[in-house]
Amino acid sequence: MKKIKIIGLILLATTLHTSCKTSTSPDVSHIQIDIKPQLFFVDLFNINPDSITQELPALKDKYGDFVDAYSIGVLKIGATTTPDYASLLKTFLEYDANKEVLATCKQQYTKVDDLAQELSMAFKHYNYYFPKKPIPAVYFHISGFNQSVIIDSGLVSVSIEKYLGSNCKFYEWLATPVYMRKGMVREKITPDVMRAIAMTDFSTKMKNDDLVNNMLLEAKSLYFTKRMMPELNDTLLFDYSAAQLKWCNKYESDLWAGLVERKDLFNTERMLIQKYVGDSPFTYYFGQESPGRVAVFLAYRMIE
Repeated sequence: MKKIKIIGLILLATTLHTSCKTSTSPDVSHIQIDIKPQLFFVDLFNINPDSITQELPALKDKYGDFVDAYSIGVLKIGATTTPDYASLLKTFLEYDANKEVLATCKQQYTKVDDLAQELSMAFKHYNYYFPKKPIPAVYFHISGFNQSVIIDSGLVSVSIEKYLGSNCKFYEWLATPVYMRKGMVREKITPDVMRAIAMTDFSTKMKNDDLVNNMLLEAKSLYFTKRMMPELNDTLLFDYSAAQLKWCNKYESDLWAGLVERKDLFNTERMLIQKYVGDSPFTYYFGQESPGRVAVFLAYRMIE
């Protein structure tokens, strides 16, 4: 029965993605989309902390509902209409650590023409495949090292302090694991935006919450990202080094054999699933030579 299930999953994945799979990138030159990331973080920190009540209306005029979405969803200080909003925002703006983070962000993200071009191209592909989907506005904000990407109705916003480079001293101070810093680079912003859209726009419900379904769920978002960015290097897609990617390709069939031999594909134990698909320096069941999330790589190859 399980062999039949495996074959069925492979056939289903093939059927679902045949319409998107192509040997060459689609021609999107005729699609007119021009994404210009809005540097919300600059305008927010340009507010005088002692004049928030007076200067807030101008910020809301420029950014509309995003100001409340950011205040509620990111800063967790409530809507702009709450009585203590000004004092809470003042505390955030005057926090010493934020000032140094802001200076670094300004240094790296006041010129974003390259990201504008990259995001525009990605959303042209998005429009090519999903012409009825609206194109969101894109904002850059500072979150205090919380969410990397947030999505609300009609907008996507990126916490740019999460993309200051793998060697950024802030990540050292925060004891961010080295394996996670690989993805904290400028080049990951657009891929992370597209992956966040995949995880938001398309159903994440699974009939069976077992390993193989979790593998496919994670891999589908990566496959979506690759279709939106056909030129994206797989090392960036998977957050692998070239050597790690080579290792996965070399041992792909052996990894599948080991996965099937252990009879883990239909296991629903949460801890086991996490060891296969969760962020980690290596994949527990494949040894310390393996990179993390190897099971997601295998599922991605199955979808391909």
